[in-house]
Amino acid sequence: MIAFTDVALQLDNAIAISSVASTVPAAYRLPVLAGGVLLAALCLFGFTIAGSILVERLTWLKPVAGVVLILIGGKLAFDYFKG
Repeated sequence: MIAFTDVALQLDNAIAISSVASTVPAAYRLPVLAGGVLLAALCLFGFTIAGSILVERLTWLKPVAGVVLILIGGKLAFDYFKG
C-alpha cells in the first residue's frame, strides 16, 4: 500500500518538475526533467524506507501518526465544508 501511495505522489512531482523544466532552454530540458524525476523518486523512496524503519522500531509512533492523520483529515473536511 505504501508503494502505491508513493507512485501516486510521484504524479505531483512530475507536474512540478515539468513546470520548472519548461522555463529552461530546450537543450537542457530533458536532463532537467530526468534529473528531477530521479531525485524526487530517490527522496520519496528513501524517506518512505526511513519512516517505515522508524515506525517498526519506535512502536509509540503508530498511535501518534494515527492521531496526526485524524487531525489532518478533520481539518481538511472542516475547511472543505466551511468554505
